[in-house]
Amino acid sequence: MENNKPSRSVLYWIRKAGASLMFLGYIPFAPGTVGSAVTAGAIWYANSRWSFFFTPDNLIYYYAGIFILVAVSIFLSSESLEIFGREDAPQIIIDEVAGQYITFLMVPLSLETIIAGFLIFRFYDIVKPFPVYGLQEAPGGTGVTMDDVAAGFMANITMLILLAAYSWIKSYL
Repeated sequence: MENNKPSRSVLYWIRKAGASLMFLGYIPFAPGTVGSAVTAGAIWYANSRWSFFFTPDNLIYYYAGIFILVAVSIFLSSESLEIFGREDAPQIIIDEVAGQYITFLMVPLSLETIIAGFLIFRFYDIVKPFPVYGLQEAPGGTGVTMDDVAAGFMANITMLILLAAYSWIKSYL
């Protein structure tokens, strides 16, 4: 025992490592951007190796991935006050992973769309327009995660609109 505090449990360390994405969240500059960049890079890599996963035929797996990531993010960040000392600590970046992943739902993946999706998601996550800002007021891990989920869906809708507009304009040129 140290300073009359109970010893840290295995679950404490699982939550701390998982919520911070194996301690990447402790990078002193823009940890949320780092988490988003790692996710965008992982999606690009996964698409280059296993592109079948991202096809419309396998959309159910993408939805399952979203559900799992959101649930894991809520669970890992649910004790953030006790683990990190505040509710939505900057070290928690698993929520950025979930939001960034949502950004690419039904988006044809290329280096260009991944970069655009990364930038658009970061915009919504940083600016937090309605309803993103209000969702972070939910208690515990739900509040930590749901603002990023909303930012991810807003980025996804923006991406789909931009791609549709690009396709429409391109057909007239």
